[in-house]
Amino acid sequence: MLLAGAFGAEPGLGQYRLTAPSGAVVEFEADRLLRFRDRSDSLMTDLVEDPLVLYYRSFGRHLDESESRDAWPWNAIEVVTDSSAALVMPGNLREAGRAYESYAVLRMHAVRQDPDVACDTLVAREVEALDGFVDGWIVARLLFGGPAYEPLDEFAFAREAGVLPGLLLDRSDRQLGGCLSVVREARADEIGEYRSWRTEKYVARGGR
Repeated sequence: MLLAGAFGAEPGLGQYRLTAPSGAVVEFEADRLLRFRDRSDSLMTDLVEDPLVLYYRSFGRHLDESESRDAWPWNAIEVVTDSSAALVMPGNLREAGRAYESYAVLRMHAVRQDPDVACDTLVAREVEALDGFVDGWIVARLLFGGPAYEPLDEFAFAREAGVLPGLLLDRSDRQLGGCLSVVREARADEIGEYRSWRTEKYVARGGR
């Protein structure tokens, strides 16, 4: 069942929207949201039904927007091995559990792949995991009425703008391990592109 009106639907148009602090809007057709939902449902099924996977799922304290670092998926989830993970998600974002779980599954998939790869490949795998997180976050927000949390809305806007890799590099995503410093230097232009987009398109005038 699609939830309309209060959660961003445009009545009669089948469009759902998120609004940035700057007032910029990103819209999603209903069929696209259903594809996001199906993907996150499939990833959650992997997590629950795979007998080889052990995971601990819990909710921690409520986080306000000044504490967004603890809500970033790479900080909320500890992938221990290719079949075990601990998820400690923000207590005020329970509807977004599917986003964090999608990320955990995709991170475990990444660990199962050959670890002896180039740093750019590790970045690509992390972008894929964040892509799954974004799908789940949008579904939680727009289909299931989850509460707004602007620091995570930014991930959705960044993906639509094509600057998600720059975001994860700028935020020093710890999943990149020893590659982080190398990749941040080699792909400084992507970080710059993300920062320019954020300043010019995403944050409110005078914001940070």
